[in-house]
Amino acid sequence: MKRWIILLVIFSLLSVPTLASNQQGKFQVGISFEPLIPQGEFGDVLDHMGWGGSLDVFYRIPKSDLMIGTVFAYHVYGWDTRWEPLSMYIPDVWVKVRTSNALIRGHLVLRIQPSFGYMRPYVEGLVGLQHLTTDTRVYDDYDYENNLIASTNQLRSTVLSYGLGGGLVMNLSRLPYKHRRRRFSIMLDIGIRYLQGGSAEYLIPGDIEVIGDTVHYFINRSQTDILTPKIGVTFMF
Repeated sequence: MKRWIILLVIFSLLSVPTLASNQQGKFQVGISFEPLIPQGEFGDVLDHMGWGGSLDVFYRIPKSDLMIGTVFAYHVYGWDTRWEPLSMYIPDVWVKVRTSNALIRGHLVLRIQPSFGYMRPYVEGLVGLQHLTTDTRVYDDYDYENNLIASTNQLRSTVLSYGLGGGLVMNLSRLPYKHRRRRFSIMLDIGIRYLQGGSAEYLIPGDIEVIGDTVHYFINRSQTDILTPKIGVTFMF
């Protein structure tokens, strides 16, 4: 899989034109559906995908194909729901107990992307943080309103993360504004990112065991490398 990332990076670099257009906006904001595929040691422990999305915000350096920006993403890679009596003294009132496992990440991004053309390949480098967290919440399940009663964090860990990405944006529509000197563009964004994450402690579904009034934790520790394909919509203005 790393080989495909490297090939995509090389293809993107070879496809980048040297001339930038002044008719395009300086800002680019994108929202994407972005699954999480664990890699390496992380994949050995977590043998299934996670689901989530990302928000990308970029600024284009004037008269260049270089963009700088940030990426924020949220992925859920496991959850467990059960119903319990409110207490030993009120066994006839039940509440919903939900435990979720999530990976939250924020990265600074340096991207090379052509400033014009119907199809625009890009390549990017990322550096930032990955935050793995497991939280348990108790809800009042009356009438399915899911009102939160209480919550607690079971385990959290934050590690350094860095990697490469690449992809392709394609124009879906272009609307003129400001007397046609610039254009507002809606674009389809298809890409992939490979991120190497540091060694972290984390929990996955099944790692919390409640026996009577005692809670047992089976904590994992490994590198947290991930692969994240993405598809979304980007707005350039």
